[in-house]
Amino acid sequence: METKALIRKRMLGMRDGMEERERGQKSLLIAKQVWAHPAYRKASGLLCYVSCKSEVQTAVLMEHAWKEGKSVYCPKVCGNEMEFYRITGLGDLEAGYKGIREPQDREEMLFSRAVMQEGNYLMIMPGCAFDKEGNRIGYGGGYYDRYLEKHGGIETMAICFEMQIAEKIPSEFHDRKPDWILTECRAYSYKQQ
Repeated sequence: METKALIRKRMLGMRDGMEERERGQKSLLIAKQVWAHPAYRKASGLLCYVSCKSEVQTAVLMEHAWKEGKSVYCPKVCGNEMEFYRITGLGDLEAGYKGIREPQDREEMLFSRAVMQEGNYLMIMPGCAFDKEGNRIGYGGGYYDRYLEKHGGIETMAICFEMQIAEKIPSEFHDRKPDWILTECRAYSYKQQ
């Protein structure tokens, strides 16, 4: 089996090779899958990554969530950890970790346990590669795995292009599987009932 590093490199190469127009069209199809999903419909807010480079675009997801009255929290890397902060518009984001747009570190906007208990939240996760068993290869920093280890109870949905789904990828005990993976073609469910 290929190593995580090789799979990451291969998948990112394929994803980077997608034309801008195709990426936009497929991102919209994925967004429509998200909007129709019961986990999104019942969520009072999203913890959503900010798309960068060739990732599935998330701006349209966030804008739709605001129109529906949902709150939106985006990640900010703080050393080895990641926290989520509420934003009220895309203008609240500024260049941050590795050039990725991030929210400002404002205590009153922090997604905390108290906030989590007041509503129903869905995390939208990125990734480089996934397999049909729900395993995920991120970008190698382990930020989402560590965050979810500390903040259990948040439902998780990874979004990616169908080309990023492999038959089998290596996984380790600390790797967190998303509850669902949505692509432009289908939804994969791994939620334990």
